[in-house]
Amino acid sequence: MSETSIPMTLPLDTEGFLRRECPHCERQFKWQPAEDADDGAESIQSQQVVAYYCPYCYQPAPLNAWWTKEQLEHAQQLMMSEVLAPQLRRFGRQGRQTSHSNSFVKIDVSVPDFPIPEPLVEPSDMIRVDFPCHPEEPLKVIEDWTAEVGCLVCGIRYPLDLVRELPHSSEEEAE
Repeated sequence: MSETSIPMTLPLDTEGFLRRECPHCERQFKWQPAEDADDGAESIQSQQVVAYYCPYCYQPAPLNAWWTKEQLEHAQQLMMSEVLAPQLRRFGRQGRQTSHSNSFVKIDVSVPDFPIPEPLVEPSDMIRVDFPCHPEEPLKVIEDWTAEVGCLVCGIRYPLDLVRELPHSSEEEAE
């Protein structure tokens, strides 16, 4: 069996955050993929991290377990339109070529329409939190969250007021 790779782009919000979902509590948050830091700061990608911690329920899960339901559905729809539909059409053509009106076996394949899914859109929602333990790995949490927030990398919990991003002085002046 061969493998097929399909490129899939996940949208970021206006600040460069990617939506994720805890596989345990199913709450969503946003993670900012670290850019290659020129200042020597070590990012999650360069560490030997084997699990991330949910900022809400504090449970760890493997690195590949944080997809949102919408991201998984989008990937499945993309796979169906880019891989499954062409394979079914090819199978149908081969079946028609081997089927003859006088043959014992007749193959008729009807391929459903698998349209290419619309791109995902990422709203700029949630509030930013910056952790003292891993300041290079900020998150965004749901706006009505009031409990402690856990660091994605090490799981240390902090009071929301301590890690919540303070408004920029230019925003305060605009008000």
